[in-house]
Amino acid sequence: MEIETRLIKKVARFPKICTNCNNEITIDALYHQEEGVEEHIHSLIARRFCSDCYARYGEQKLLSGNE
Repeated sequence: MEIETRLIKKVARFPKICTNCNNEITIDALYHQEEGVEEHIHSLIARRFCSDCYARYGEQKLLSGNE
């Protein structure tokens, strides 16, 4: 069973690492975090993407694994 997800825009309160490019997401930077549409995804397994990757690839490509 696959969980349907989407990306939501957030502001980093702590440094994070982009799941796609491995660049650091600095404090106060905008980033996009994965969340379940109808089911909860724990924050420890939710993927995070920097604004550059989101702008370059878009939500659907990032969520599909950038294949």
